[in-house]
Amino acid sequence: MSFKYTTLAAVLTLSLGSLPGCSTINNLWQLYDGEVDTSLREPTGYYDHADARHAGDRLVVPEGLATPARDRSTRMPAVSVMAAGPTGGDMDVRAPVVQLRSTAGLRSVWADGESIVWLNSNGHENVANEAQAWELLMRVLQNMNIKVGEVTPGAYELTTAAADFNEFGTPLSLTTMATDALRYRQVYRIRIGRSADGNIGIATSVIGSMTIAEAGIFSFKASRTLSDILTPAELERFATGFSNHIIRAMESVTAVPEEYSSVVQVTLDRDNNNQDCLVVDAPYQRTWDVLRNMLPEYGFEVTEYSISHSTFNVDYEEQDPDYFRDLGIDDFGLEEGSYIIRVSIDGDKTFITFYNEDDKPLRASVVSRLYPGFSAALMRAFAAYGG
Repeated sequence: MSFKYTTLAAVLTLSLGSLPGCSTINNLWQLYDGEVDTSLREPTGYYDHADARHAGDRLVVPEGLATPARDRSTRMPAVSVMAAGPTGGDMDVRAPVVQLRSTAGLRSVWADGESIVWLNSNGHENVANEAQAWELLMRVLQNMNIKVGEVTPGAYELTTAAADFNEFGTPLSLTTMATDALRYRQVYRIRIGRSADGNIGIATSVIGSMTIAEAGIFSFKASRTLSDILTPAELERFATGFSNHIIRAMESVTAVPEEYSSVVQVTLDRDNNNQDCLVVDAPYQRTWDVLRNMLPEYGFEVTEYSISHSTFNVDYEEQDPDYFRDLGIDDFGLEEGSYIIRVSIDGDKTFITFYNEDDKPLRASVVSRLYPGFSAALMRAFAAYGG
């Protein structure tokens, strides 16, 4: 897929040398060491590959065994040109970055040295023109906390200010860079254009990189740096990783907050295990959040909860009847003690089932006494949560 520049006027081509501070990035290592420690590119935990060498195709017969017979009819023809590649310590054995596909169908595609996110392909019309794509890009970079270094006059193109990334193109913060690991101070070029079939895309490429092994956030003088020259595999890995984060940030800045009605219906029924329960006409996560905030207000002390098991372990202290009377709701009718409250999903509804401390469901008569007051309290909690 070809990717063409979209210009407003003449496109000004930038070189890495023209970026503010890039000469500093390229030569920082000379200020501190004057040498390049290439061992820093080695992976951790596995080094056996570093001693590998091309040995050719040889048949090795273990000691004590006779040389096997050869069938000349299956002999491979001689190859005049041998494929050669990096071996040993020169190999980059770090994992590749996989192109992310979002729930909206967006994904990054590597083409012609750039990682491209197509905004209006696969039936998803995210933007109508380059101006809207540019506005979206500004919001995305702000969400990623990436600053703009320089904008190309007359074109939808920019270079980012130098920022720190890990080896998979993930932007680093003060908390994530506080480790004795490699980090890369990099500059990216981002431009907006169209494909031959008219799709609008955001293309990303690395135009400046300096590798840093940091001994701590505030000990830059103890750092060592590497050559800025990246292999083709590294260029693709970084740009793809950065594009993946553009997609994630795009989902965040374009998401429409889900709206719920503050009025819900709570009925008495049976759950999928044929146990008496309260059925809430609301999504699971919203019901879980409302319950977690509501229970302590009505005498339930949450001693433990499990998201994976969808349970609240509670100790219930029976409230004074005047407490419920002042609220205008019925008494829960529960004896003091320990209970387990399970929350489960049934389509777009949620089940709330009560169990005793021995993990046995409450009798139908107990649930019937609980229902009027507890359902009224739950509906009030939903109304307060929605407001």
